Amino acid sequence: MAGALVAACAPAVPGPASGGAAPAAEKVTLNVWWFEDPIHTAMIKTYSDAHPTVTVNPTAIGDIVFGDQKYLTAVAGGTGPDAAVQNRHTFLQFAAKNLYQDVTPWMDSSGIAAKDFTPVQIEESTWNGKVYGLPMFTDVRYLFWNTEHFEEVGLDPTKPPTTWDELGSYTEMLNVKNGDELERYGFVPYLWGNSWMWLYGFLNRAPAISADKRTILADDPAWVSTLEWMVDFYQKYVGDFETTNAFSQSITSTGLADPFHAGKASMSATGDWVVGDLLRIPDIQWDAAPMPVPNGGTQATWSCGFSVVMAAASQHRDEAWDFMQWAATEPGWEAKAAATLADVEAYWTREQIEGEPQYWPQQACYLPALNMLQEKYVSKLGEREQRTWAMGIDALENWTHGCGTEMGVAALEYWVEMDNAARSALALKVSPEEAMMTCKTKVQEATDRAWAAIDSKT
Repeated sequence: MAGALVAACAPAVPGPASGGAAPAAEKVTLNVWWFEDPIHTAMIKTYSDAHPTVTVNPTAIGDIVFGDQKYLTAVAGGTGPDAAVQNRHTFLQFAAKNLYQDVTPWMDSSGIAAKDFTPVQIEESTWNGKVYGLPMFTDVRYLFWNTEHFEEVGLDPTKPPTTWDELGSYTEMLNVKNGDELERYGFVPYLWGNSWMWLYGFLNRAPAISADKRTILADDPAWVSTLEWMVDFYQKYVGDFETTNAFSQSITSTGLADPFHAGKASMSATGDWVVGDLLRIPDIQWDAAPMPVPNGGTQATWSCGFSVVMAAASQHRDEAWDFMQWAATEPGWEAKAAATLADVEAYWTREQIEGEPQYWPQQACYLPALNMLQEKYVSKLGEREQRTWAMGIDALENWTHGCGTEMGVAALEYWVEMDNAARSALALKVSPEEAMMTCKTKVQEATDRAWAAIDSKT
């Protein structure tokens, strides 16, 4: 695992106060930083109803991607939560700062093992050989395409592009122009859907970070050639980067997720979660497959998501652990599925969508819960959806990259600078090589500072 490859020394961590036993009988207030949407709020109620000796006090976690300052400030001031959900792309960065509690002793006493979770996601939640959080949910990214658009231009709707060359030729065929302007885009690589630079780099075998997590590899020729391909793709098939983004924003301002949902893009590189959205739009006929691969590349996707952690300063560690394992394992997922299905049914009724409401689950990281979701819910969906779900399971087992393991101990900086590199090159402000070198330099400096702080405590 990634955490076993680094040499930071964590402080000694006491075992569970009661050996992992059930929480004490006295009433306690458990402060939990949590999602504030109706489905996750319903989960809190379900947990509270089943645990009368615990009063769960939920607080919104804030920015779910860049929310480090709120957590850092709260922990430093002694006002942090007992338990919290945390984005795994910054997990190593926070775990290395001792902001999370090592929960290995609780896992040992409860019988929950690392092997019970999807492999990449438990690796992302591990630092220095110890588990600092339980992975809750994750995702994967595919190519989605509009089968009706394919048929319109004479493409076989059952055969998506499988190479980057084919992706270009398909895009050219699927583009629809009104004069000199595109009114329907065949494919747009960046900021439409949810690909980011990472997806294309991994497809091109680009390495993000060294095995010991100390050296940033963003200047590797594979990253440069990836960005060169993206710039070339825009010039050949898409057009001006800023104009294209403005077009997308005009679509999302209407409430739709992106132009693909509006029928204004024929293909989209995006996450598996959009299946649930597309099931609510009967007018969109779609299918999904792994992303096209460049010459010399490899099948790949990337995954992120959230783990639930115990704050190092928690005063109610056993109760925090009980909540963590409930949220990450089958009981929590049963509660989430029930709340989500009720929300789906209410939406279909409210919007007067014809047919039986269809629920597409998030991907659980706890394997028994993942199996439960497949058997209880996915098995009731159509062949296309079941095939897409199976593709996701295959990706989680065999060909995904974890956002947390790829970004190291300066993950926030890496995420920002990789995005800056892509935007600046696509806007033709700098060359792809200059963009990736700038990314490398800035993130390496941040990584060096982080490691200096870690090493000083060794």
